[in-house]
Amino acid sequence: MQRVLTGTGSYLPAREVSNAELAGLVANFDARQAGCDLDAWIRRHYGVRSRHWARDDESTGDMALAAARAALAAAELDASALELIVLATATSDHVAPHSVSFVQAELGTRAVCHQLQDACPGFLNALIVADSLMANIGYRRALVIAAEKMTHLVDKRDFRLSGLFADAAGAVVLESVDVPAHAPGRPYGFQGFYAGTDGAAGDALRVPAGGTRRPLTAERLAAGEQYLVSDFRRVYPFAVETTRRCIAEAVARARLVPGDVDWLIPHHASENIVHESLAGTGVAPDKLVWSIAHTGNTSSASVPTALDHAARAGRFRDGDHVLLVALGGGMGWGSTIYRWLDPARARAARA
Repeated sequence: MQRVLTGTGSYLPAREVSNAELAGLVANFDARQAGCDLDAWIRRHYGVRSRHWARDDESTGDMALAAARAALAAAELDASALELIVLATATSDHVAPHSVSFVQAELGTRAVCHQLQDACPGFLNALIVADSLMANIGYRRALVIAAEKMTHLVDKRDFRLSGLFADAAGAVVLESVDVPAHAPGRPYGFQGFYAGTDGAAGDALRVPAGGTRRPLTAERLAAGEQYLVSDFRRVYPFAVETTRRCIAEAVARARLVPGDVDWLIPHHASENIVHESLAGTGVAPDKLVWSIAHTGNTSSASVPTALDHAARAGRFRDGDHVLLVALGGGMGWGSTIYRWLDPARARAARA
């Protein structure tokens, strides 16, 4: 049995906010000091032209549910057949119950549920959890979701953060199916995982208040401590070095060489970070699956959203090596190479 993707799905909120619209909302951008307008600054530093923002009454769970339904429809699978749901998010609907419980109830399934309190590396960690549980416990059908309402954590008046972060959800259906390997010794599916955490660097991306260590008070709310703070001077080199290491580790664990990588779907940290990260890896820029220009950085949702868009566009072919890389808040990271099996073939092999 091989654990393979039988469907993908994603969701972007209806409201698309351009850089020009954002310029009317921010309060701390100085065009004279920057030497350009906000649109030019954001495009130069992040590669973002627009991003999607959820409605005030639209939760992370709502977006996760929409992506889940899209993935199940693509997989031609009724939710009642699911045995496992794993959701990664840093922006849960509530402290309790978790957003994954809402998704399970709305789908009408009795699947076992797990939620990871995780940010940018979340989708990779959720895949690791789902794949491991399927291998060791015997679950046959799993739904893996990453969803983020980053606008809940971002002060929209701060151009550095509101220009980059946005909202989205992505999902995949992962099933154990009996299909021949792509070639002898070359099975379909995930070719090993790489992951790690550097907790000592965790404060480089943080929300100062709102947890049990520093509860929110009126004074802390007034000071904006409910919003995300990023130390870009630390995050940038971490992201570049870690992306390179994630690529090398995933390739080695799959027993491949960089030239074997057909597609690279990186975390959408920023355009500058990703392009600098590729230098010296042996992976060409034309292998990138990339949508940051119109999605921004959606934290854990960036990789599954880009994966879904590419899958629906028919970019992947049988046997393609698709390299997934995610890193960020924690500070954590993860990577894997997925040997692509046409989802239609996977569905046809369904037991």
